[in-house]
Amino acid sequence: MTCIFTVSAQENVFTKGTHIASVGIGLPIFRATYRSTIPPVSTSYEMGIFDFGRPGSIGVGGFVGFWGLKDKVLYKGEVSHRYFHTLIGARGAYHFTILDNWEVYAGAVLGLNIRSTKESGHADSRHTHLGFGYQAFAGTRYMFTPSLGAYAEFGYGISYGSIGITFRF
Repeated sequence: MTCIFTVSAQENVFTKGTHIASVGIGLPIFRATYRSTIPPVSTSYEMGIFDFGRPGSIGVGGFVGFWGLKDKVLYKGEVSHRYFHTLIGARGAYHFTILDNWEVYAGAVLGLNIRSTKESGHADSRHTHLGFGYQAFAGTRYMFTPSLGAYAEFGYGISYGSIGITFRF
C-alpha cells in the first residue's frame, strides 16, 4: 500500500500545459585530422499536449542544433576543409516521470538538414546542401527547482550525446 500511495503522490516533471526549453552541448567529433571548431550545440522547446496520467505525457515543439569542424589534409600541399551541419526541425517526445523531479523520455526530431562545406588550398570551393534531417534520442532530466534542471540525451543526429540545462515555465 505504501508503494501505491508514494507513486501516486509524485509530482510529474512534464504534463499537459508544461513548457520546457533546453540548451545543451554535445560530444565533439574525434578523428586524427579533425579539429572541432564548434562543438555540437543545441536548443529545444517542448510543450505538453497530452497526458496519460501516471504513465506519462506527450510533448511537441522545436529543435535547432549546430556543429562545425576543420580538417587539414596534407595532399599535394595543404588543403583546408571546413564542414558545418545544422538541423532545424519539429520535436516530439514521450515523457515518463520516474521519481519526484526526475523523468526519462524518448522521441524524434524531423526537419531540415543544412550542410555547408568550404575547401581552400589548391582549389577553393563552397557547397551548401539542403535535405531531410532527423534525430532519434532518449534522455533523462532532473529538476533541481521547479523551474531549473539538467538533462542528458543519447541518440543519433546532431550529436551522439549531449548534456545541458532545462528551464521549465
